[in-house]
Amino acid sequence: MKEWTPKKIEELRQILNLSQTAFGDLLGITRIYVYYLEKGVKKPSKTLRLLLDCVEAKLKRKGKRKGA
Repeated sequence: MKEWTPKKIEELRQILNLSQTAFGDLLGITRIYVYYLEKGVKKPSKTLRLLLDCVEAKLKRKGKRKGA
């Protein structure tokens, strides 16, 4: 499982071109919680880290298919 820092969480959201609200909806959390994660006020739970890993893995698979 990857270590998700505030910067990495924000970068993933920006790569997906999502607002904090839309990113929160994708992960099942509130916009304010996304904000807290990106500012380092809160740390992601194990479950949330697994979800972030899954979103990132899907993004990478999608990118590989585009290049093929």
